[in-house]
Amino acid sequence: MKVSELTYGQLPTTLAHVMKVKNAPTLDWELCGKLIEKEKISLIRSYSRWTAFYVGPRADSKEAEQTADTAIEAIVKCYIEKKLGSEI
Repeated sequence: MKVSELTYGQLPTTLAHVMKVKNAPTLDWELCGKLIEKEKISLIRSYSRWTAFYVGPRADSKEAEQTADTAIEAIVKCYIEKKLGSEI
């Protein structure tokens, strides 16, 4: 399954797997702020959607990029893609 196809309801358990924790985390701005800072994820708004992306050490190519209806969903999906790849 592609990360981009994960539903909002699937994100907490998938994120728990990626973070190697037993309990599914609450998807909120406290968590997403930590992910943005720690993982160096960028977030932009375009029209009615949000895009989160991780550029990586080379500034000329994006290593992970996810677009979603909400900023939190885009950030979490980007983090999952960064850690597991675009297909899980």
